[in-house]
Amino acid sequence: MEKKTKEQRELILQESKLEVRKVEGEPTKIIGYAVRWDQLSHPIYGMFQERFKRGAFAASLINPDVYAAWQHDAREILGRTPGTLLVAEDDIGLRYEITPPSWAEKYVETIERGDVRGSSFIFRAVSGGEEWDEETNPDMPIRTIKEAELFEVSPVTTPAYPQSSVGIRSAEETFQSRPTTETTKDDEEEQRAIANDLEMRLRKLNL
Repeated sequence: MEKKTKEQRELILQESKLEVRKVEGEPTKIIGYAVRWDQLSHPIYGMFQERFKRGAFAASLINPDVYAAWQHDAREILGRTPGTLLVAEDDIGLRYEITPPSWAEKYVETIERGDVRGSSFIFRAVSGGEEWDEETNPDMPIRTIKEAELFEVSPVTTPAYPQSSVGIRSAEETFQSRPTTETTKDDEEEQRAIANDLEMRLRKLNL
């Protein structure tokens, strides 16, 4: 089975903002939440909403290889597991703690000032690790992630989903590959209905 595409999400809420922790005699820490459990996202490109169940990353965090980068720039690595990045699930969500290098002090200052307050993460849903609810709101299906692989957590400035062709294509693939509750249509009609639905949603998004 073909592997699912990696997806990028961003979170910015008052109660989820980044924190810089400085304790005398200890290294500076950047602390934040990439995910908050059972919290519905804003509509993703007008196609669907999404939430994560507690434990979604548990398997991925057994022997993690996750890195933190400034604004998703792989040339500016702030930390990596194990060692300079700690990622763990708690009662609230997926929490991360970065021990940044000394050259990143200018970035730490922007977080302290409140200029940078968002968290972004890159993940891939495990096959069979997601559920779709199209009955609660037929116009806006809800995707629930129960199991996913984690690749990156990063402090970011912009709180929106990445407005790029790659980001939109990823959302399209996710939306199109969702299971359908229709059982009376043949495959060709079903695919046509999904394509028409997607085209209508993208049209609304571009208005």
